[in-house]
Amino acid sequence: MGTFTVECECGERFHVEDTARGRHIRCRRCGRVIEVGQAPSASTAKPTERARSKRRARPAAAPDQARQPVLIPRTGATRMAAYACWAYLAAAILVAVIMWGWGDHGVIGTVLLFMGRWVFLLPLAVLVPAALWLRRDLLVPLAVAALVVVGPIMGFRTGWRRLLSTPQGTAVRVMTYNAGGGGVLAQLLPEFLSRWRPDVLALQECRDALAAAVRLSTGWHQYVGRELCLLSRYPIREASVMDRSGLDRVKQSEAKEIGGAGYVVRFVLDGPRGPLRVGNLHLETPRKGLEGLMELDLRRLRMNTEIREIESHLARQWVEQGAGPLVVLGDFNTPVESRIFRRHWGHLTDAFSHVGTGLGTTKYNGWIRIRIDHVLTSEDWHVERVRMGKEKYSDHRPLVVDLILEGR
Repeated sequence: MGTFTVECECGERFHVEDTARGRHIRCRRCGRVIEVGQAPSASTAKPTERARSKRRARPAAAPDQARQPVLIPRTGATRMAAYACWAYLAAAILVAVIMWGWGDHGVIGTVLLFMGRWVFLLPLAVLVPAALWLRRDLLVPLAVAALVVVGPIMGFRTGWRRLLSTPQGTAVRVMTYNAGGGGVLAQLLPEFLSRWRPDVLALQECRDALAAAVRLSTGWHQYVGRELCLLSRYPIREASVMDRSGLDRVKQSEAKEIGGAGYVVRFVLDGPRGPLRVGNLHLETPRKGLEGLMELDLRRLRMNTEIREIESHLARQWVEQGAGPLVVLGDFNTPVESRIFRRHWGHLTDAFSHVGTGLGTTKYNGWIRIRIDHVLTSEDWHVERVRMGKEKYSDHRPLVVDLILEGR
């Protein structure tokens, strides 16, 4: 069966068989529909000339004349691009399922939780140009895969609940910030407070210099403890520190590696409408377990996960004691996709997940970008607005939340 070459106006060439004469082909590069004309006669064209012959694209037939189906030529490169695009979509869905289903449960799920998830967007840099060049309909699975990566995997939020009506009540602005020791923030604390004007500010990794600055803050009710500080416009009626001696005795692999951090303080504030319960906490980092994984020590990773599970259980029991509206602020060292987080804190409203917009990244560590600082509220509160501070005084970013204590 003879073949000849047809060339589109964009310069793309197709090798077609004689049986395709009179039919239509869609160009894989530009998408233009071209009609296959007559093949050059063998008596009037030499073999080399036939190989070089060019069939210029003719206008597509009218709808009533184009009765033949449109052909889309397939090449090896086109098939490879199709396989790669659909495989990328399947991989994105699989990663999302593993992360949400087995995060903080298995090795792969834990690694996916705490890695830089933006790397799952990198294949698009190759696949999108390939789809544009070879088959534009492959942009559909790529678009779906991108939505899966940006949404369930990276945690993008639209903040659509902000469009709903706002109930009446008392406005309260709370703020949490892991100051990374506080050496820089200690020098700029008055300016920081003046800029954001919080009613309650919870600080983690609040060490000597920052603790001294907190004590010198006039017009504020202050609490300074081990690693945790609090500034409040409302009087502090009670401050209770969770006992962490049991966590100190738990060893992860070696004697030098103590158990979980477990810094948790429960406050009772004299709020505008009665007592307010506020929890400030800094829970154990997964870094110890992941470092053990780098040394192929899976036992350290399992121990670290168990300690973090125990910590969240104890912290939740501690901060929920008492009665009154509850706000829990701090560095949980755990993203919202974690099974530990959902099991122990999922009954509370995560402010950013509820009304935040964007990714809400609070932790910056090299190529890792993750949201592990949270503000959680009981059902007494309406979350009105969430903002991320741009201050770079540590490897964390401030989280500012405007709340409304519902009711008159």
